[in-house]
Amino acid sequence: MSNKSALLLSLLILVTPALTYPATVMIPSGTKIFGELDQKVTSSTRKYRVGYEVDGHVWKDVIVDGYTVVRAGTPMALRISKINSSSIGGGGGSLEIMAVSVEAVDGSEIFLDGGYDKSGGNLYGLTVALSCILWPSVFLPGRQAVLDEGTVFDATIPANTKVVMPDDRVPTLNLTQFSNLTVEILYNEIDQRQGTLPLKVTLCNKDWGERVNISAVNENDIRPIRVTISRRWMDGPCHIAMARVNFADLTKHFSAGINRFAVSIGEARTSVILNVEM
Repeated sequence: MSNKSALLLSLLILVTPALTYPATVMIPSGTKIFGELDQKVTSSTRKYRVGYEVDGHVWKDVIVDGYTVVRAGTPMALRISKINSSSIGGGGGSLEIMAVSVEAVDGSEIFLDGGYDKSGGNLYGLTVALSCILWPSVFLPGRQAVLDEGTVFDATIPANTKVVMPDDRVPTLNLTQFSNLTVEILYNEIDQRQGTLPLKVTLCNKDWGERVNISAVNENDIRPIRVTISRRWMDGPCHIAMARVNFADLTKHFSAGINRFAVSIGEARTSVILNVEM
């Protein structure tokens, strides 16, 4: 028996007990759900107001314990929770989309927290550092806030929620937990002067021996972007590396909101999610 066949057999033995079909699945409090806008929205108070319903859908399946509890493509209830048009005095407009609820696979309604905050004059959270580097002229005085169709955002499920699985629902085995490669964005080490995105790359149980590349952005294959390694060391069976990628090469493929890019080392590949203000 080959090593690959032996590994596959071992995985099947390990996961088979976990595939026993449950009557219900518990979605843990704090579970993240990604949504995507189906329309363009601006901070123009002539057209929009607080409470205005916005069209959007679930961007990717929500999977808990190997089961899809909310399907990608499911409509999401979204509303404008804050809106301020750009002022004559030069203040930028602001716009906040609130995620209200979404339907689970059993037809039950799941209430949500969060959404998307687009402020024309100010930025919040981790997007502050990224926006200062990537998009220094986005929030010009007097400019309206704009969220384009296709903008991806995240929300959370605030309470433990039970979902009854349909009789024909087949559990999904999520193999990401067996991935040899993981990549972490080091937000605290972002330096505007360098114009690069710092990464921590971990490769376990495999020989390094290959260049590190970004091979896809938002599910679209791109011409490989090289990731530069500054230092690398071993920690048990794992290679740990500090690395950087050039912003200009990467961000020309981005869209507003949450983006996902794939990092590859040889046959090993993993996805990284990054929120970007544009």
